[in-house]
Amino acid sequence: MQVLTLKCPNCKHEVDTTIEHLDGPLVCPSCEKPFEVEMPTAVVSSVREVESKPRETRSTSELGERTLVKVHPVVFRARPIATLVLSIVALAAVVLMLMSVTGMSLAGYSLNETMALGPVSLLTWFCLITLLTVAAVIGRWMLLSQFTTLTVTNDRTIYCEGIVSRQTSEVQHDDVRNIQLNQTFIQRLLNVGDVGISSSGQDDLEVVARRLPQPERIIEHIRENQA
Repeated sequence: MQVLTLKCPNCKHEVDTTIEHLDGPLVCPSCEKPFEVEMPTAVVSSVREVESKPRETRSTSELGERTLVKVHPVVFRARPIATLVLSIVALAAVVLMLMSVTGMSLAGYSLNETMALGPVSLLTWFCLITLLTVAAVIGRWMLLSQFTTLTVTNDRTIYCEGIVSRQTSEVQHDDVRNIQLNQTFIQRLLNVGDVGISSSGQDDLEVVARRLPQPERIIEHIRENQA
């Protein structure tokens, strides 16, 4: 209830009333004389033409949107066997290259006596190419991971991937119908998994994010922010 304070035009005494009682005359409790209350009116002072501009509006959800989690696919935990093989190959290449350069022998055979190509032997070149190949494979894994992002906010899930061409998929939490979690036995031990999300308007999975760390925590964030 809104209370209005008015001044009696007769005795200047303050009178409290409400909007519901402004339809009729008021009686001053001090001088006991009735008086009418005039409602204020607006008077147009001027009219002018202005150029209308579209006003940018943002919804309340956009203004209050917060990022809960932002993750990239893991690089080495998602490929444990491939990482182990590359590590063994790289280590063997380093050892053989050092033995070839320093002239050490293996099983009575000197490695620096192999066929040479330029200043070093073919074995050294082979080991160097092997190391560059291993570095290129690991670099590609890391590059793909950095350009692949899953972002979970309090309103939606956004999945972006691609280096040259960019692809983005987005699902509102309120529209999520199904969430899938796929993990192998090794992935469960390493806490890595694939998360798939579908909405009520689609039959297929709209978001498929692979090799994510702590996938159960990501799913928990989505479930907690569903209406």
